[in-house]
Amino acid sequence: MSQERIERELSSLRDGGIVAELLTQASRPVVLYRGVPTGGAPLSLPATTDVIVPVPDGYPAAPIDLAGLPTGSPLLSRLRGGQNNQGNVTADGRNWQLASYHPHSNGGGPPYDPQLHGFHTYLDQLIAWLHRID
Repeated sequence: MSQERIERELSSLRDGGIVAELLTQASRPVVLYRGVPTGGAPLSLPATTDVIVPVPDGYPAAPIDLAGLPTGSPLLSRLRGGQNNQGNVTADGRNWQLASYHPHSNGGGPPYDPQLHGFHTYLDQLIAWLHRID
């Protein structure tokens, strides 16, 4: 894991007003994005949510994959892959459920390129995911 690279990527998000942080004291290293907008408001679901994304071993060579919402989030049952539990993580004093979300592996996003993609671009994938509510 290249902590320096992750911090640079998250710094560029913070410069744009996005709250995102690397949590290494979690049950596994994750990036926590706070207050990510969703398409849930018209459906009486949360309009924003916090999201975690595991840091893959060997990042940035290894692709970013998965996304997690707080355990029990009403969004999980309505999002693509949200019903397919990919494990649980404890981070930021909360429990999180990872969803089967793979944007860079035939999930709607471009193929992962470590020269272009990172935690700063994964936010776009998360926003797209959180707006496709069934």
